[in-house]
Amino acid sequence: MVLVAAALATVAALTAVVAAQRALVYIVPLYSYPCCGYEQEWGKLLNLHTDKEVWVVVNVDDGPGSSVDSTYVSVISGLKQRGFKVLGYIYSSYGRRSLETVYSEMDRWIRFYNVDGFFIDEVSTSLETYSYYSSIYSRAKSLGKYVVLNPGTNIDPRFFNIADKIVVFESPLEEYVNFSYLDYSSAAPDRVCTIVLNTPPDKVDYVVQKAVANGSRCVYVHDRADKWQTGDSAYFYLSPYLSWLSLPFLLIQICVDEQVGRGRRGA
Repeated sequence: MVLVAAALATVAALTAVVAAQRALVYIVPLYSYPCCGYEQEWGKLLNLHTDKEVWVVVNVDDGPGSSVDSTYVSVISGLKQRGFKVLGYIYSSYGRRSLETVYSEMDRWIRFYNVDGFFIDEVSTSLETYSYYSSIYSRAKSLGKYVVLNPGTNIDPRFFNIADKIVVFESPLEEYVNFSYLDYSSAAPDRVCTIVLNTPPDKVDYVVQKAVANGSRCVYVHDRADKWQTGDSAYFYLSPYLSWLSLPFLLIQICVDEQVGRGRRGA
């Protein structure tokens, strides 16, 4: 009976991990140029085997750039053919950038690359900027596009009224360990996003389970740090965990089946 109870407890724990990972949505900021040493990173993304919903953030030149880049046209077309959502990067300078400039970049992202929406970076958490981001959201919706806000930290849940998704954490693992989520239960879990960098393989499940337990099922976990000064930024390389996260499903299912079998056999 003790062995059966232990087996069932193991099954319950492993099943919880499986359920958490199966419900994930990926948000993937990949800012390297899809050429000249980084093309393999984009190739990995284009050939990613996953049943997850994938949102890819593209950054041509701190935004859409001033003219069409045929390399990005090809890559974005390939991503959209995979059914991935493509978001164009736009920084907001914490609400200080003029709305006219932001709108101009939104228009260029659509005109140049026909993106599915916009990833608004450097988002202020102050409610005083709510109307600013509300204007951006309204403009995007008038164009039939998505909006993902990125404050990179906790933000008043009311901001979910003017965003399709919000990144509520974007920092290394060492900061995530002590991070406490606000109550985002008013938003669907796939709208609450978590990006954790500099994460070793043995901590990936911890990151995912903590995110899911706190109502965040939109995730991106990377093994690299953001060393953009040296050109070794996590945002230049695809996380190896996107493919790796699919592997535990198989291994865990095998373990579940084996533990059930042992419990039934009493051995």
